[in-house]
Amino acid sequence: MQRISASRVTSMLALAATLAVAPSTQAQGVSYDITTTGTGVDPRGGGATTRTMMAGHGQLSNGISRLDFTQSMSPPGGMMGAGTYMISNTVKGTTTTVDPAKHQYMVVDLADLAKTSAALQQSMGGMMKTEITDVKVNVEDLGAGEPMEGYNTLKYRMTQSYTMKLTIMGHSSESKMQTTSDLWVAPQLDEIMNPGARPGSAPATGPMAALTAEITKAYAKVKKGVVLKSVHTSESGGDGKSRTTTVTMLISNVKRTAISPSVFEVPADYTKVASLSDALKPK
Repeated sequence: MQRISASRVTSMLALAATLAVAPSTQAQGVSYDITTTGTGVDPRGGGATTRTMMAGHGQLSNGISRLDFTQSMSPPGGMMGAGTYMISNTVKGTTTTVDPAKHQYMVVDLADLAKTSAALQQSMGGMMKTEITDVKVNVEDLGAGEPMEGYNTLKYRMTQSYTMKLTIMGHSSESKMQTTSDLWVAPQLDEIMNPGARPGSAPATGPMAALTAEITKAYAKVKKGVVLKSVHTSESGGDGKSRTTTVTMLISNVKRTAISPSVFEVPADYTKVASLSDALKPK
């Protein structure tokens, strides 16, 4: 069995949470920009600092979207790094990450992604274990929000709390997590403008299953449409320490436009590399 580091497991679990939430909707000819920023305490100086976590340009047509990453906190040359792009296909249920600099691409089957996350932990042979307990999720309808990009919006507030216990090599740490999310939804839009905006319909497995299931139930109360803006404020505490971070996602520059089908095709001379599940197979 291939040895996989704890940091890689954590990264893949985060990727699973992000990629496994693509909505199954279709649209014709839309382009847009998307930016995600994060605000938290700078450990070096103690003051609040804001950083761009991700920025990109999106295009979508007929149930397929492409998101080109122009800024990213991922390492250069890494998955979802600046200069790469991601194609989400709701018909096939796949997400393809493409690296033009390396002429490589990787295809992720969203239906198998949660199973892959669970297998990752099993591959650690008990060296790493994540447990999520005390899960509570609630959503509140706040009525009309302010217009954005020329579209009326509805505003929702979602709260979630849970306890996360992480055990690595027999050493455990426990942290209580609480997140408040304000969402501005444009019902007139119904497209894949942010692949990570809503939970998917496939049952979740692995350590995040209970949390994902409750979030999915909560989102069922949110009217269909595009989340043009979201503000997530998270508080976490453990070992006598408390941390607060705010992540803001904003979609802007929305335009109806004709998009060539070739935009969503991987160049023929690119090489397909191993998927996440392939990395778990015995050698």
